[in-house]
Amino acid sequence: MTRIATKQTPLSWFTSGTNGSTQWRVAYRGPLSGSALRLHYGFDGWQEPVSEVNLEQVEPGLAVSEPIAVEGHISLDCVVTDRQRWDNNQKADYRLWIAFDPLDAHLHVNGKGSGDLGIASLQTAMASAGIGCGIVSWVNNVALDRIEWAKTRLFPLIWVRPEDTSLDEVRSRLASGFVGLKLHPTVDDYPADTPDLDPYLEIAAECGRPVACHSAPGDADPDHIRRLAERFPSVPLLFYHTYLGPSEGRRRAAQHVREQPNLYLETSWCCSREVLRFVEEVGPERVLFGSDASVDGPHHYCRHPPNVEGKETYNDGLIALIRALDPKAARQVLGDNARRLFNLNGNSHPLNGRAKLIQ
Repeated sequence: MTRIATKQTPLSWFTSGTNGSTQWRVAYRGPLSGSALRLHYGFDGWQEPVSEVNLEQVEPGLAVSEPIAVEGHISLDCVVTDRQRWDNNQKADYRLWIAFDPLDAHLHVNGKGSGDLGIASLQTAMASAGIGCGIVSWVNNVALDRIEWAKTRLFPLIWVRPEDTSLDEVRSRLASGFVGLKLHPTVDDYPADTPDLDPYLEIAAECGRPVACHSAPGDADPDHIRRLAERFPSVPLLFYHTYLGPSEGRRRAAQHVREQPNLYLETSWCCSREVLRFVEEVGPERVLFGSDASVDGPHHYCRHPPNVEGKETYNDGLIALIRALDPKAARQVLGDNARRLFNLNGNSHPLNGRAKLIQ
């Protein structure tokens, strides 16, 4: 039995199995071609030794590598060369995870980089980290209607401004496949527990959809968000960033999660050591990996000097998390929790074939 992944990136795993064993190969559908193609790779963050194997052109536009021994490793980091040119994902490289399929619960379009709404920049970043899909938002809901969602592996949230975003728009977008609501009290200048949010949370409750809320000092303080959660106990609420500020706010956010069953922690801009502390404090089922990509451009996950608390890249942090957590907990934090909360376990994209939903 042979399976070729259909992720819309130049590189994916090609696995084949005989007599109970599995061979791992890399399938390449990128811009380079010819008989001189080579896969240049290392494991687990380009640890030595770095190796090369041949890529054989098996049909137009598709080359497949020789078998690669992956036992004992977490990820394969790689580039492709034809000995004259390099496909290195805009110098961000490519990453393929071994037995993991991470989902990023906090993405943005229209971040730094080229392309319509910054999609090209975001997809470059995601390929550099091996991120298969993610939850995305932007301040302009109408602009999102230009995106062909089924081709992006992205799942959009509705950006809600109290008394500005119409309730009919929220209902329509949720019915059409948007996966939840996004609140940003700091940008939009309202306290996160304002009663003006209640009509929107009532719709989220009716539709069984979660709400992601920026958390930071001031209007987005975790105390405000907890009060909102208490009014709508059936609606999952995510602390985006788990407080973008001093560590005492993160401790209060974690305390709220322990005491309020519908609250969750999201980890953007938190180093892996802090994420492990979250898991210890609230349990792996209440923590969701996110990165805020690609507000830091196409090198968001691998930027140097390190951009996560000035200590770590996201790519290094992901390796550290998978090594430190047991496999079940790692899968929960790196994707399963988000898939459950945002109801992404179906076989098709909820917006498949339905671009430009709201005119």
